[in-house]
Amino acid sequence: MGNCCCGSSSSSFNQNQFFFTQTEGTLVIPFGAGIETTVLTLPVTTTFNLQRLKLDYVVQIAISLAAGNANFDYGVGVRLRRNGVLLSTQSYTNAASRTGNPPANIHRRQVPNTWADNGALVGANTYTVTVEFFQRLLATTTLTVETRSLNAIVFGL
Repeated sequence: MGNCCCGSSSSSFNQNQFFFTQTEGTLVIPFGAGIETTVLTLPVTTTFNLQRLKLDYVVQIAISLAAGNANFDYGVGVRLRRNGVLLSTQSYTNAASRTGNPPANIHRRQVPNTWADNGALVGANTYTVTVEFFQRLLATTTLTVETRSLNAIVFGL
């Protein structure tokens, strides 16, 4: 996982800055409505109140279905926050039936988002992305997150 801030050494009020974090690796998400797991954290510094930021993230989710699961139903929520304040919520749900005696398999999906934020106060701000596994038909259905990234561009004047 890496964090970076890039900008010019001249006036910070006129220059854009870039921050990012990205990681690969499997992280198990526990099941339960209201249980959120932080999958990305990005500290961002602003130089004045209400400075404009553009945030982009993507989280790859992997839903594992056990062999013999003829029916499945699952729901995943992904949330973006600034300093604990909710900015955005995305929900992904899927339900279907499989015929016969289906083998085990994994459904992989990418959940992307772009968000413009102009509510940050001057100084240190922390952006987080959380995942909630809030719905499943069978206890054998599990959720992990894999590759994920979050970046921010902070715009000068």
